[in-house]
Amino acid sequence: MNNELWGNIIHRVSGGADFAIYGNLNNENDYNQNVVFLDESKKPAWSAVEAGKNGEGWMVVNGERKGKLESCDWTVLPDVPMAAEKRTEWETYRQALRDITTQPDPFNITWPTPPE
Repeated sequence: MNNELWGNIIHRVSGGADFAIYGNLNNENDYNQNVVFLDESKKPAWSAVEAGKNGEGWMVVNGERKGKLESCDWTVLPDVPMAAEKRTEWETYRQALRDITTQPDPFNITWPTPPE
């Protein structure tokens, strides 16, 4: 996970406290060494940061899914000339996008392939 995502998680978990990240975050040791708070008493425990990880991941996934759905909204308009078979392919694809959140890991999503 990149530091921008970690920064979003830490910001949310810390209640918006001022901090800086001075290196990669791969584990608790990195967090303790590379994340510096202006007021160290506001630095959340690593366990709280880890617990916030999935929420951030799902926010990113939902944003990407929204974009993918919006890019093919035109396929469900009733006046679009399209063969019934092709319309069914698009409906199946769009349903697969809606079902993305049934996957267990937001950091390992298998995205469906849009029809050609």
